Amino acid sequence: MEMLSSAVVGELVNRSISFLVSRFEKETPTATAEDMQRLRHQLLRSGAIVRDAEQRHVPSKAMLLQLKALRDETFRGYYILDVACCRNALRGGDRRRRNGNDEAEDDGGDEVGRRAFSLSRFNPAKRVRFRSGAPETEPVPVDLQQVARSLEVIISDMKEFVMFLGSYPPLYRQPYSAHMFLEKCMFGRHMEKERVIDFLLQTTEPPPGAENLDVLPIVGPAYIGKSTLVEHVCQDEKVRGHFSLILVYSRNCLRDETAAGFRDNCVIKHQNDSALEEKLLIVVELSGDVDDETWERLYSSERGMPHGSKMILTSRSNEIARFGTTQALCLKCLPTEPYWYFFKRLAFGGDDPEQHPKMASIAMEMARKMQGSFMYAHIGSALLRANFSIKSWSMVLTNLREFLQKNMSLLGEEYPDDLKAKDHPQWTWNLTKQKHDEYFMLYEIYPRGSGAEEVPDITMIDLLFGCAQPRGKYEVLFWKSQIPPYFNYICTCETVLQKNSPS
Repeated sequence: MEMLSSAVVGELVNRSISFLVSRFEKETPTATAEDMQRLRHQLLRSGAIVRDAEQRHVPSKAMLLQLKALRDETFRGYYILDVACCRNALRGGDRRRRNGNDEAEDDGGDEVGRRAFSLSRFNPAKRVRFRSGAPETEPVPVDLQQVARSLEVIISDMKEFVMFLGSYPPLYRQPYSAHMFLEKCMFGRHMEKERVIDFLLQTTEPPPGAENLDVLPIVGPAYIGKSTLVEHVCQDEKVRGHFSLILVYSRNCLRDETAAGFRDNCVIKHQNDSALEEKLLIVVELSGDVDDETWERLYSSERGMPHGSKMILTSRSNEIARFGTTQALCLKCLPTEPYWYFFKRLAFGGDDPEQHPKMASIAMEMARKMQGSFMYAHIGSALLRANFSIKSWSMVLTNLREFLQKNMSLLGEEYPDDLKAKDHPQWTWNLTKQKHDEYFMLYEIYPRGSGAEEVPDITMIDLLFGCAQPRGKYEVLFWKSQIPPYFNYICTCETVLQKNSPS
């Protein structure tokens, strides 16, 4: 009797649980769909405001801070929306399999997508919250609701912002739209550019005894975009109209430079003969630190420049901040959300990532592993665009994981900084081969100008896809920038056989 009662109770419990699960599965997607639609609506509104503001000259610092808050929340909204779309699609695949209606998937795309996407839960940069005990593929509307409400509040507080925005003059027309051709525009440095321009256009009279030459240090890791930022600032019409002469020193080291010969080694970036006053802007680009004696000798020789003249000092070394007359500008990698927006636009082009959720989940993991590198965003997206299929994208992701694992084991670091590896070459291989019979050793990457310098015929994409099979040591075109200063980034490589590679 007790066994019969236990069996009956157990059956009732199982049916109750099945009923609740079935009801939950029917209701959750509807609620999530409503939240997603609400978030899409807010993103349309916020995106319109951001685009309009970025096409105008906004002199108010308070308004720029408002714009930054709206832009950051907009990128977060795009990120959370893509998270929800991917999880919705992967969860739907799981439900079809449970119901026995599973169709043949594209070369294991579901499994790759779940592995790639599950990592977003543990992303330290921005964690997406989940219900306690929820499976990895279950979409939860908590973040959708939160970011939608946050955008609503920010937009409602910007009524005066929008009203004043219409009174500000538009910027000079640019040949490309940043939202259509991201590879041809400087992305994610709007606030930094405005800060540099604000520094350059300040004309306050210095107090008695103060230095006449203001210096702004700009510091950051290699290839973070220091030269690109300065180039875009120097091309700004307000800056060109403000200074009679813009000079650039790019020899990377001042140690052997003399005060008398410094100007002769500068390149004239712009000359404005119609300027009302004689004001100079000197840009000094260094790779490392400079000793105090050398800097004092140079600075003393330039101290007598006309009032209103400025100097920008860029370097990878944070130590140069001590030479500034104002707080240094530190360039850092983009946060997760804007970097994902940037990378997905490069990877998907005009395609909608929501229509390819498995591929979007693969691209998401790639974006996290590249950790904000603009250069590797272009390389990675080029690899993906070469073959728009789940099988190909899965292969690229698998090789990226192996690349990081192999180089981390060789360097003994938590994450190899492959853009600055000078004494430790990086190891990679042909992505199209199942078995690696040879490896490519990648040495230091260095820029060459866009002028008449010789550029290698072999590109990094050719090497990875086996379109070229050079031997020995050679140079490859790692990446060609599509925005000023249009640098060609060259990498020295060496092909080695499998038996000569490290284990």
